[in-house]
Amino acid sequence: MKTIVIDSIKQILADRIVVALILLLILSSLAYCIYVGLSLHPSDLQVAVHYTAYGQTSFYREKWYYLISFILFGLVLATAHSALVVKLYVQERRQMAILFAWLSILLIAIAWFLTRAVLGIAFPT
Repeated sequence: MKTIVIDSIKQILADRIVVALILLLILSSLAYCIYVGLSLHPSDLQVAVHYTAYGQTSFYREKWYYLISFILFGLVLATAHSALVVKLYVQERRQMAILFAWLSILLIAIAWFLTRAVLGIAFPT
């Protein structure tokens, strides 16, 4: 098992584009987590944490610490998607790994915009 991991890391480090995309994915996910962490403010009031057009109410309210799950989302996305990019690359699917890395970065960008909107409703300035 240890040799498999070391061999996978050696293969990935040989390809600069894949390494750069993985680093970009991890850094953008960490920036997202930092943004969410710095935007949270403890409050005794319930804050809007979810919006949908399909429920009986448009805004669903919870305690402020529910929004910590957004940070966990960023961390899970960074680790799981980086591991999937490595797995695709090791299976000699370089183009698919590059595409998946770009789509993961796009997913972080979309999450950032949606989270910004939710935090704007939850903590208006």
